[in-house]
Amino acid sequence: MRRLEPSLPDDLGSHFGPYELVRRLGVGGTAETFEAIRRREGGFSQRVCLKVVLPLYADNPSFVRLFKREAMLAAKLRHRNIVGVIDFGEVDGRSYIALELVDGIDLRTLLDTHDRNRLDPDLVVLFGLELAAALVHAHNPPSGSGFEGLVHRDISPANVLISRQGEVMLTDFGVAKPKADVRRKSSEAKGKFPDMSPEQLRGEEVDARSDLFAVGVVLFEALAGVRPYEGANDPATIMQILNGEHAELIEWVPDAPPKLVALIERMIQPDPEARVQTAAELIEELAEMAPSPRVHKRLGTLVEERMDEERTTAREVSSTIGKAMAEEAEAEAGETPTGMAPKAEARRRPWIVLLGLLLAGAAAFAIWWPRGEPSRVTDTPADAVAGTDADADADAAAVADTAAVAAAEAVADTEAVTDPAPPPRQTAPPPKPATLDVIVVPWGNVWINGKPRGSAPLMDARLKPGRYRISAGQGEPSKTRTVRLRPGDDKTLNVDLTR
Repeated sequence: MRRLEPSLPDDLGSHFGPYELVRRLGVGGTAETFEAIRRREGGFSQRVCLKVVLPLYADNPSFVRLFKREAMLAAKLRHRNIVGVIDFGEVDGRSYIALELVDGIDLRTLLDTHDRNRLDPDLVVLFGLELAAALVHAHNPPSGSGFEGLVHRDISPANVLISRQGEVMLTDFGVAKPKADVRRKSSEAKGKFPDMSPEQLRGEEVDARSDLFAVGVVLFEALAGVRPYEGANDPATIMQILNGEHAELIEWVPDAPPKLVALIERMIQPDPEARVQTAAELIEELAEMAPSPRVHKRLGTLVEERMDEERTTAREVSSTIGKAMAEEAEAEAGETPTGMAPKAEARRRPWIVLLGLLLAGAAAFAIWWPRGEPSRVTDTPADAVAGTDADADADAAAVADTAAVAAAEAVADTEAVTDPAPPPRQTAPPPKPATLDVIVVPWGNVWINGKPRGSAPLMDARLKPGRYRISAGQGEPSKTRTVRLRPGDDKTLNVDLTR
C-alpha cells in the first residue's frame, strides 16, 4: 500500500488559496486537514478546519465527484448538533472543504482517557439525546432544505465532537448518502465496521435504523467501556455483528438504569425491525431519563480538564527537553569540532525526534475542531483571535528559548518606573447574565423571541436579564411561555407538548 504523505506546508503563514495555514491537524487516507485562517477586509478573520484532498486522489474524477458531493450534502444541514460547511472550492487542482471549528476533543479521546474508559449514565443519556437530535435533522430535514435527507453511515466515537461548553456535534459526512440512494443495494460497505450495522456490512439496503444501530454501539461503549461487538480480530468482529453475538450490557454495568440498558440493547439488535425505528422515537424514550440540566457543564468541564492536562504535559516535557539540549550544547562547546561532530549529531537527533512527536501528540488533543451551528460563527478581529488562541500557548512553550525568556524577564524586572500608574477608573460592573435550560417533552425545537435555537434540550443558554418569549414545537412553534430572567438566574423551563 502506498504511504500517504502530507503535501502542503504547515509552517505558520504559508497559504493555500485564500487561507493562511496555521498548523496541520492530521493526514487521513484521502485528505489532510489544517487549522487555517481566512482574513477579510477591515481586519476581520475566520478560523476554519481546512480539509484538502491529497494529490494521489486530486486527479481521480470519481473521487473528486464524491468529495464535492460530501460538501454539497453537508452544506444543506444547518443544526446546532451538526458540523457546518463554510466554503468549498479548488486551488491548483486540489479540492477543499472549509468546516467550522470548535475548541474541544472527540468522544474517542474522552473515552480513552476517562476513568475505566466509560461515562456516567446521565452523560450517556445526554450523548444519546444530542446525537438523536442531529439525526432527526439529517434524516428528515425541514421543508425548504432542498433535499429529502440522508443517512450518515459512519457514526463512531471519533466522529462525535465535544466542545469546552459541553456541546455535542456530529461530523464527517464523507460516506453519507441521500436516502434515495441508500435504498439501492451496494456491493461495497463503507464506514468503520466495528460500528456498522449487519445490513451495511452485507452491502444491503440501509436506512435511518442503520445510523441508530451505530448510535447504540457508541452509547454501549460509553456506558460499559467496551464495544458490544469486539472479536479477537477484524473477521471475528464482523462475524459477531452479522450473527448478533454481542456482549451483555448488564454484565458490564450491573448498576446502570434498567431502562437505559434495555434501550441500548434494542438499538444494537441485528434485525432492523427489532430496533428503535426513528431518531424521534429515540428522543422520546431518552426524554424519560432526561439528565440534570447541569450535565452539559459537567461534560464541558471534563473536556477542558483533558485539554489542559495535555497542554500542561506538553509544556513540562518541552521544558525538560529544552534544559537537556542547553546542557548538551554547553558540554559540546569545549569539544573538538572535527572529532566530536558525529557524536554530537547522534546525540541531538533523539531530542529532535522526541520534540516532534511531542508536538504531534499535543496537537491531537488541543486543537480547534469543526463545530456545528453556522449562525454562531462570526468574523473576529485578527488581534482578538491571536489573543485568545489557547493552542498558541502550547506551541510557544514547545519552542521557546528559555534563556531568551529569562533575559527578557530580567530586563522587565529592572525597568525604571518614572511615573506611577493612574488609579483605575471605577466603573459599574455589567449585569450578571442569566442561564436558561429548556426541556421539551417528548421532543421538539426551541425558539427564543421568535428566533430558532435548535432542538431541545437547550442547555445553558446565556441571556441578558429581561423578559423572553420561549416557544417550542415539532416543526413549528405550538406552545409559548414567558420567562423573566434576573441577573444571575439559573432557571429550567419544562414544556410539555402532549398537553
